[in-house]
Amino acid sequence: MQLPHIRRAVLAGIAALAVVLSGATPALASTTGTITGRLTTSAGTAAPDVPVLVYRTGSYNVIAQTSTDAQGNYTLNGLAAGSYTVGYQPGGRPEQYHRQQLYSWDADPVTVTAGNTSTVDEQLFATGTITGRIIDSAGDPVPDLRVEGQAIGASTWGSARTDDDGRYEMTVIAGRYRVSFEPVADSYQSQYVPGKIDEDEATVFDVTADAQIVADDTVLPVGNLSGRFTTADGQPLRDADISVYTPNMYTGTWTQTDADGRFDVQLLAGAYRVGLYAGDRQQYYRGQLVPELADLVTVHGGQQTSITDALLGTGALRIRAVDSVTGAPVANFCAHDQCSNGTGTVLIPDLPEGRHDIYLYAPDGRYFPRERTGIRVRADRTAELTIKLRPGAVITTTVVDRQSGAPLRGVCVRAFLAKQVRLPDTNFECSDRSGQVKVGPLRDGDHKLFVVPQDLTYGRQWVGPNGGTGDEREAAVVTATVGAVATAPTVQLDRAGQISGQVTDAQTGAPIRNVSVSVLTGHPGVGAEDARTDDQGNYTLTRLGPYAWPVVFSRYEYATVWSGNAPSRFTAAPVTVTANSTAALDATIGPGVEVTGTVTNTEGTPFRDGFVLAHSVDTGDITGSGWVSDGQLTMRLTGRQRIFLSYDLHLVADGEMHSGRYRVTDPEGVDRLARFTVPATGSLSIDMAIPTS
Repeated sequence: MQLPHIRRAVLAGIAALAVVLSGATPALASTTGTITGRLTTSAGTAAPDVPVLVYRTGSYNVIAQTSTDAQGNYTLNGLAAGSYTVGYQPGGRPEQYHRQQLYSWDADPVTVTAGNTSTVDEQLFATGTITGRIIDSAGDPVPDLRVEGQAIGASTWGSARTDDDGRYEMTVIAGRYRVSFEPVADSYQSQYVPGKIDEDEATVFDVTADAQIVADDTVLPVGNLSGRFTTADGQPLRDADISVYTPNMYTGTWTQTDADGRFDVQLLAGAYRVGLYAGDRQQYYRGQLVPELADLVTVHGGQQTSITDALLGTGALRIRAVDSVTGAPVANFCAHDQCSNGTGTVLIPDLPEGRHDIYLYAPDGRYFPRERTGIRVRADRTAELTIKLRPGAVITTTVVDRQSGAPLRGVCVRAFLAKQVRLPDTNFECSDRSGQVKVGPLRDGDHKLFVVPQDLTYGRQWVGPNGGTGDEREAAVVTATVGAVATAPTVQLDRAGQISGQVTDAQTGAPIRNVSVSVLTGHPGVGAEDARTDDQGNYTLTRLGPYAWPVVFSRYEYATVWSGNAPSRFTAAPVTVTANSTAALDATIGPGVEVTGTVTNTEGTPFRDGFVLAHSVDTGDITGSGWVSDGQLTMRLTGRQRIFLSYDLHLVADGEMHSGRYRVTDPEGVDRLARFTVPATGSLSIDMAIPTS
């Protein structure tokens, strides 16, 4: 069965101190509160005799515990006012936390107030059973072997140990599982049922509620892989790291070479790739720089397989860059941690023989970066290469203190085209000691500048003609032209204020943790964020200039909403911030409108996985996101609004990422961006057919 998050041995040791008696005295009841509720099975019937434990939110120390009665009811009295986590430990089944969470850190906090009762009802997860028998190649049982079931696309798992007859049984939450075990002692190599060393080739078992799935297996025979690695001139390569991978590059095992460059490992019978790591050198057997080209080495049960390899010899690469429009030399550029420093040439030494990918960029921001792939380098030779760089535009400005006019260092500036505003996942160009900053390379067009100070003293702002603003529409327009440097208005920074408040569930009124709060939206796959709510749903949004700001609230499984329950940044109710003080803004978020659909290529093949993002037609902001699994899409959006969609999707496992904006062909044969209207209530169905060739 699944291991409990808080070990039962620990609970037993503190049980005498942890139990809160149900018969609290009236005096105590006036200063404390109560948690009561009913626990039911996944079928909705009473769940009796289940331990119920209460923790302080954010702590693993048990404050109180009891068990459900014959009707599934429980009560815990005498709790001091505060925030708590409630957990349930049904015997032989996965533990869970209110509300239907696997881990305590994801649980909904329960607020207890003096003299009051908080009702916490819970329903147990639907579970099934995975059972089986593990034998060796002679047909004998393999006892005391840990078997694990890992859910696909979820953090759900279960485990059990085989008995003397090699049999095991584990109870898991309903879902799709791979089953594995580690039969070779101290190797940490997994075998997947049935008889596979590669996770991608394992059978996927569909575990449904109250059903039993049988997953038997025979342990693969064990062989040895040994070898010797040397330097390019034949000397032993000692203390090098050796990693052995399955064909799809899952780690099988690892070791190090000895003083003579030798290694020897035990492996389950199968085909493997071998990686070699020595200092900053990395290559794969035999003599390859990328794993996809590595030779497959077959290990047979009961046999020794030996390989030998040597570090590749090294050469050099001399790169010159030229302007792709004029053909003129580019004096300043960098490649592979080497910079030209005005010479127009970069020499990269000590490159292993083979093909390399080289990334070039211009530190002055006047050219767009570029990557060249597959550049051939030969040992003991210097390859010559000329690369064209596309010129861009640059915007320059100066950052100063609004009150004193003194220049400010380390203030970062980002330029945005209309409807392309995103919360930056990294800081970009920042001001030097004189307050000067150059932003580029940029495309032609009208840009607006967003400023992010790196400390709490000054507030963020959109750069206006004569000072900061919290509204993009009031920002100064700076026209950038490729090959030229445009000057923006001086950035005049004001002292910062902040916004603070609590986010609660629109349906239950309960506080919600891990809600992202910001003044801009960010890509969920990147993870950019501004502030997050704590266990009590509280947040503080800092580094805001003293202007009127729209605020956005988002969390997966809820609909993203702007202040004033608005669907868009431009329709949001702005919050006025004052320097050196805190403005209040509470918010509620709810499920919104459910958007479902299918995501396939134009031939009808479902995409395996990835993201679909919904964007506001009015602002371009990300207004919601949905995960695609086996061609099925689900997301939640605030209505009413107009949206368009973008995507980052895989058609097959480890395949090419397909990215873009979803477009359709209208009746006149014109290719255009597809737009959809999200209703105020109800649901919306969208079926996407995306070209992949």
